[in-house]
Amino acid sequence: VNMFETEKLKARIEEKFGTQKAFAEALGISESKLCRLLISGSDWKASVMTKAVDLLEIPASQVNDYFFTERVSKVKQEETT
Repeated sequence: VNMFETEKLKARIEEKFGTQKAFAEALGISESKLCRLLISGSDWKASVMTKAVDLLEIPASQVNDYFFTERVSKVKQEETT
């Protein structure tokens, strides 16, 4: 189960690298490993995340927005509306 929202991160990858494959290559990991990280949203090693932040030119003040925004379930969303 994905605990963190990854849509913003995926959009940034596409914006900067065009494809997840190109980003994975620049990051030095396999495309399948990147897919697992994006699915889990929570298994990033600090060194890989640091490199990803640098490659994607994410300002330090926005790292949490890309990597640590909790996924809100549809049930929670409905309760608040």
